Amino acid sequence: MKKHVFKNPLLNTFNDWRICLWLGVPLSYGLTWVCTGYILCAPNEATTRFIRDNVKELFELDLGEYIYLGPFLYERTDNGTLILHTGAFIGLGIISTTIVSSFVIVLLFGYLCYDRINKLVETTSASVKFRKLQKQLFYALVIQTLIPFILMHIPAAIMFAFVFLDIDLGIYSAVVSMTIAIYPAVDPIPTLVIVESYRKAICRKLHSPLLESAVVFEESQAESVLNTKLGALQMRSICYICADE
Repeated sequence: MKKHVFKNPLLNTFNDWRICLWLGVPLSYGLTWVCTGYILCAPNEATTRFIRDNVKELFELDLGEYIYLGPFLYERTDNGTLILHTGAFIGLGIISTTIVSSFVIVLLFGYLCYDRINKLVETTSASVKFRKLQKQLFYALVIQTLIPFILMHIPAAIMFAFVFLDIDLGIYSAVVSMTIAIYPAVDPIPTLVIVESYRKAICRKLHSPLLESAVVFEESQAESVLNTKLGALQMRSICYICADE
């Protein structure tokens, strides 16, 4: 009898030209940021006048020693008039939209993944080891979802909010660059720590005394159980032979 295997139709999109659509999502976001920064948030005289003294005071760099990209929304003239730079305002709005949309996408697909994993674990007839592994992977996924929120989305959203409110953060704006820079290094850590197989392998490689003692205990316990089973088997065999005699 032929077995029918359910296959999600979305998987077929990875086997033909439609895979370009999947690859096009991150590329489109990247191109949006590049074009917005280069066209709408490019260096200009007003921005240069505004940041020149601040950069000199905070970082001790002259104008020719650095390059910059960034939106400068509000300019105050000597007579107190407030000038709104429309291009930079639109550029910051586009960047903010990409951040909010990525935030919504992560939340949506994170919830869908959570729902599917729960249903899979509840309905499957797999072993306890398989269920345990699925839960570990799920917890790793949740934490890996929170990491970009904490290190990228939240700092960037706060910084953009202050820009819209015309509040200068000064040197504290560098925190965003630092958190984004450490994100690739922090992102794989939850999987390596939460998944038991990875965690044990890393601890063995680092020669962790705590783990080594745990492994010795597990091995001795397993050996004890094995000896008990062998003893019981031998006893049954002896009883069976005696019964035959």
